[in-house]
Amino acid sequence: MELELVRRRENQLLKREELVFKVRFKGGTPSRKEIRELIARQLGKSPANIFIRKISTEYGKEEALILAMAYHSRAMALMIEPKHIIGRNEGVEGVAS
Repeated sequence: MELELVRRRENQLLKREELVFKVRFKGGTPSRKEIRELIARQLGKSPANIFIRKISTEYGKEEALILAMAYHSRAMALMIEPKHIIGRNEGVEGVAS
């Protein structure tokens, strides 16, 4: 799996970085967990502070655009991110997608 940073924007008010990545992969689209860990490694942050908002894959392509938020603190992330996004990223069952 190959990760390329497309756009990076610092949001001082919400204490986060708003990131767009392009990920290239073989086979099926990687899971949010795999992508979070890859982004965290690249940014040198904890995966607990990274939240994937959207994964966009075109049919038949082995690449996707990722919209991610990298927060400076987990507490700020939990205050701002919608509950369904937190649930998707942390693998909580019963959360509406």
